Formats: sequence, structure tokens, C-alpha cells
Amino acid sequence: MIFLNAPIQQDKILALLDDQTVNGVHYKLKSKDGMKLVFTTDADDQAAAAANAKKAIKAEPWGSVLFFQAGVQE
Repeated sequence: MIFLNAPIQQDKILALLDDQTVNGVHYKLKSKDGMKLVFTTDADDQAAAAANAKKAIKAEPWGSVLFFQAGVQE
């Protein structure tokens, strides 16, 4: 599983990632707690899946200036 800590633009992040396949990795929202979004993925390398999600968000016009964290949750 991966997590994204994003205090704003969560609705846009969810529209981009939830139940979507991005660059060959499928993301599904597992939980949302405050600013923490947790996603399951079908990737073998969860760190690469987190980096892929971050890259996809940063590629969006609204994401290029967004400050957030992406990482692996055990």
C-alpha cells in the first residue's frame, strides 16, 4: 500500500488515482483519514508505485505547485 499526505486538492487526487490505472499501475483508495489517503496497488514495487503516483500528480496543472508526501505504508 502507498500513502499520500495532501492537505488540499484531495478531490482532484482521488479523481486522478482512485480506481484508475496510471502508467501500468492500478490504484484503489483503501482509506482516508484527515489529509492521509491510503491506496492499494497491483505493483510489486510499492516504492515505485508511490513515485509513479507522485509523478502523475505533479504532471497535472494543479499538481505542479502542490506540496504533498508520497510513500509506502506497511
